[in-house]
Amino acid sequence: MRLLRPTLVAAVALACAGALAPPAQAAAAAAARNFFVDCTAPPGGSGRDAAEPLTSLAEVNALRLQAKDKVKFRAGTICAGRLEPVGSGAPGRPITFTSYGEGPKPIIQGDGGEWAVHLVDNSHITIEKLHITNPAATTAKRTGVQYNSTTPEPKAGLVLRDLEISDVAGWGDKTGANSGWFAYSAGISVQALPEGKVGYIDGITITGNHVHDTGGGGIKISRKGTDYHRNVYIARNTIRSVGGDGIVVHAADRPLVEHNLFDDGGGGKYPYVNGNFAGMWPINSVDPVFQYNEVTRQRPTIFDSTAWDCDGGIKGTCVYQYNFSHANAGGFYLGCQSCTEFPNYRATAILRFNIAQDDCRIAGNAAGDNSSPLWIHNNTFFCASEKLNVAVPNGPSAGTKIVNNIFHAAQGTLPTGQNITYDSNVYYGGVAAPAGDAAAITADPGLAAPGTATGYGDASGYRLLAGSPALGTGALVEGVGGRDYFGNPVGTSVSRGAYSGPAVGPVVHGSVRAAYNNVGVSSDRNPNVGGLSTSGRSYSGQGLEAAGLRPGQTVTAFGADLTWHPGAYGTLDNVKAAGQTIELPGRGSRLVLLGTGVFKVRSGVFKVTYTDGTVEDKTVRFGDFWDATAPEGAVVVARSTYHNITQTDHRNPASGQTRESGVSVFAHAVPLDPARTVASVTLPGGSPLADAGLHVFDMKIAS
Repeated sequence: MRLLRPTLVAAVALACAGALAPPAQAAAAAAARNFFVDCTAPPGGSGRDAAEPLTSLAEVNALRLQAKDKVKFRAGTICAGRLEPVGSGAPGRPITFTSYGEGPKPIIQGDGGEWAVHLVDNSHITIEKLHITNPAATTAKRTGVQYNSTTPEPKAGLVLRDLEISDVAGWGDKTGANSGWFAYSAGISVQALPEGKVGYIDGITITGNHVHDTGGGGIKISRKGTDYHRNVYIARNTIRSVGGDGIVVHAADRPLVEHNLFDDGGGGKYPYVNGNFAGMWPINSVDPVFQYNEVTRQRPTIFDSTAWDCDGGIKGTCVYQYNFSHANAGGFYLGCQSCTEFPNYRATAILRFNIAQDDCRIAGNAAGDNSSPLWIHNNTFFCASEKLNVAVPNGPSAGTKIVNNIFHAAQGTLPTGQNITYDSNVYYGGVAAPAGDAAAITADPGLAAPGTATGYGDASGYRLLAGSPALGTGALVEGVGGRDYFGNPVGTSVSRGAYSGPAVGPVVHGSVRAAYNNVGVSSDRNPNVGGLSTSGRSYSGQGLEAAGLRPGQTVTAFGADLTWHPGAYGTLDNVKAAGQTIELPGRGSRLVLLGTGVFKVRSGVFKVTYTDGTVEDKTVRFGDFWDATAPEGAVVVARSTYHNITQTDHRNPASGQTRESGVSVFAHAVPLDPARTVASVTLPGGSPLADAGLHVFDMKIAS
């Protein structure tokens, strides 16, 4: 046998390597290219220069893209059709779709087909700084951005960031013949089909996107390929008014979902129709973690509509920590490991250091699941108008631990049963302590300003005042975590509730709006959100609009310009009087207030403090919510012919309206000493819960 010289062997090896190099390696060696796209320009350009751009999505789709290529769409333009790029990048050298120039994000406007942007088996691809829509006259199985893995090989490096995705006419009905369309309708959908036969994705990054008015939901990772998806990171997305789930993570190994906002679930241009959806949840995954998120104002469904849900097929643990939720029709949490076609692996659901504001339902054993361990510890539940409604696993194989929580609610009970452990919780308001909690506290927990949180980052009202019995008295819990909701370290001692920092002093609110702790006005499209009373009654925003009182309107009464409802319906809009002190600097002859009484309370004593230290008691009279006429010294600002109550039919918001009585908004004025300067006003004492008392929407000093 003839031997080859070493130099010849090396030459042959290099030649073979070049001939057999995979496409990704060959692309990595090629120079990066820029392609410019302006769908308003005259046709005929090469695309290699901004002066001669490509002018259609069809031209973009005809490109054979390679590593580090960039396709740039001109800002302020619209490209109609479908973006269906061909090619993959390489690690550290992705293909990037982005924008150039000044102006609004360029729009990729879908033609009403199944998707507006379709990625098929692409790896190392980034889409950013675009606005993607896919409108249609009727809803169907439809997405904004859709990724499909269709071949057995693993994929990698999908990045979707800084996108606006809206006006996607996806399917909103999870029942009936086309119920399967719901799972695949969303603003963003990642799919691996046929299930179990196609490659997983290593690296799914979905960050900083604004998703709204998309039928079927916001962001969904659907189905499992040959293995679990890896390195899944979903963060800092804002999802509003979509017709289904906010974020669903399917078939992922240790996904991390953090710093996302989901508001008005089920609403928008293509609203939910029927079935169930929830806020943010995993399914068929391993050790998912959801933290620092916010879910608010979800609309009613058949059963779900909870902020958080641990669903079927979860292995290991299912962790929800450091999250905020408010006024969701289904409440706080759904334990649904036995609700799906996937096995129940009895993952341990851990709910810790969360704050729930009027989110007071825990359906921890849906479908009769009494075997999945559930640990609920160091959460704060403030239920101003909602009943505390808790169901958890119990029985011979249950492992339920309810430890170090604060339950502050006007009404409700907690379940007892086999293998349910209560330890060191606070029960206050109208909630009785279970007999098994030997370290129970039933005194006021001393929350600084409960009910005032407007979002995840504005929850300081749930810190603990000096003298709180919850400070430092919690039980040490295995795996408690290293911090509380606010970032304070948790070590050898822990408080009860979501706060474990040092005691804080009494709160003085800088404005009426800063003191808001109640939702008094709801939308007719979501009447469940709101509660001037513990029966869930609220003003109808639309009803008051018909009576001449619109959001943000200036109401002039007794010489003062008062502001009615400065935010969206279903958000905090009034102060339920509970002894709050509110700064109100100014000088004038009268103090004018806008509000109402509830449970037949029509008056209360307000304390006006002047800058010289003088304090005067002033009796304010509003009239009760139901009253058609104002008491002496007050006026009716507006009267609606109806008001809102809890929906009786989840599919029909009109079932949450009642014509049993009209309701009124009042204004009243009390005299001030015009020679002195007012410093603050202290409201009558009482409970921040929606029981008997006065509600103040605004107050001003008038000359």
